Amino acid sequence: MASYKIHYKLSHANGALVDEAWDEPLVFEIGDGQLDPCLERCVADAKLGELQTFLLGASEAFGDSYDEAFQTMQREDFPDDLNLELDAAVEFKTPTGDSYVGCIDRIKGDEIRVNFNHPLAGADVAFQVKILEIN
Repeated sequence: MASYKIHYKLSHANGALVDEAWDEPLVFEIGDGQLDPCLERCVADAKLGELQTFLLGASEAFGDSYDEAFQTMQREDFPDDLNLELDAAVEFKTPTGDSYVGCIDRIKGDEIRVNFNHPLAGADVAFQVKILEIN
């Protein structure tokens, strides 16, 4: 499989920076999990040595935000020593040992609403990439 060495910046459509590998390039293979598949598709379409910007709508980037991914839980469902605050990421384990991360979206008394959508779900993004090497 091909290995890519790239510089990239991922931003919200409004320009707010989300992630970048500009000072230190990212080396990865398609499908190794370092980049989301929507960003891997952009890399596959990019030209070696050219700085290119891909504008992705929410549905083609990290998906739409779904109401079903918001779960309301009780404060007692969380460990006593966990500091519950808005936008905090919380990891949950399933009985089978899988892990899911959600972000606290709302705190209303003892009711805590957790958002299990991807953090960029519903957001249009700009992905700027420059392929430095393909091996």
